[in-house]
Amino acid sequence: MKQRLSFGFSGIYTATETIKLVKMAEEADLESVWIAEDYFEAGGFSLAAACAMATSKIQIGIGVINPYTRHPTLAAMEAATVDEVSGGRMIIALGASNKRWMEIQAGIPYVKPITATKECVQIMKGLLSGEEIEFSGEYFKTGKVKLSNTPLRPNQPIYMGVKGDRALELAGEVSDGVLLSAGSPIAYVKYAREKIAAGARRAGRDPSEIKIAAYLPTYIHQDSATAKEQAKGAVARYMGLHGPKPILTTSGLDPEVLTHFQQAFMKGEKPTLPVTNQMVDTLVVAGNPDECRRRIEEYIEAGVDMPVIFEAPGVCTPAECIENIKKYLMD
Repeated sequence: MKQRLSFGFSGIYTATETIKLVKMAEEADLESVWIAEDYFEAGGFSLAAACAMATSKIQIGIGVINPYTRHPTLAAMEAATVDEVSGGRMIIALGASNKRWMEIQAGIPYVKPITATKECVQIMKGLLSGEEIEFSGEYFKTGKVKLSNTPLRPNQPIYMGVKGDRALELAGEVSDGVLLSAGSPIAYVKYAREKIAAGARRAGRDPSEIKIAAYLPTYIHQDSATAKEQAKGAVARYMGLHGPKPILTTSGLDPEVLTHFQQAFMKGEKPTLPVTNQMVDTLVVAGNPDECRRRIEEYIEAGVDMPVIFEAPGVCTPAECIENIKKYLMD
């Protein structure tokens, strides 16, 4: 592999298990490890701080927090603290989550998600710069505020975990990078890169300065057919999570089929349509070791700067996933 790899996993594990995994990832010489903060799992900042204390060189990402449950001033406080604890190794990714988790389950109005995310990034970056800010936006407004503790890095990277056209362009305007969601097809990576670049140029920024990280759910088996079969449950979930939006439609998937999977996801039901091998090949990395290596290289060639191999729950443990990365994907 011509590029260093990273590893990502969910927040369903105990703190002790999570720390062990991050230490394993560091010992495997991975570039970064990403802890997903999905609702209703473990808190990303607490886990990241614990992992930072147990490691010394690996970058630690949290992806993603959202502007509804973590007000931007609070998020900036947390980000500055964990960055200091880690010695400047933190990456924070911000996204709007989704309506099911926020509105249906948590009871929080899912209002202006793109605007709220952009303004949260702007407020966080202002506070992390060490300056006093006063912000008046469409969603957030603050008085004059400044962090009492001086941030370790005034340029701590803040990524946006976004998917749509407008959101990607806004990421190009204000963020340091974009974290692409699990289930992002290669065609979408190229599409996202173009949208991000358009936003960057509009803001007078160099598009090459905005990095792209991507969660790549990876299923490796010596038998390619077995690997693809193992991935089908996750693929159904990603189609339900994303629905008929550019993240999937840019790859040629049928919007009507995607709507079916999305409706089942929103209701918490199992979809009745089958998941095909074509869907698997489009949304995740699955196959024998050689196929998986080639697929990841294709993501890199499409514009992914930080490929994050994401765990394969139900197929292997996160520790086994790290071992597979070392055994099959690293030179």
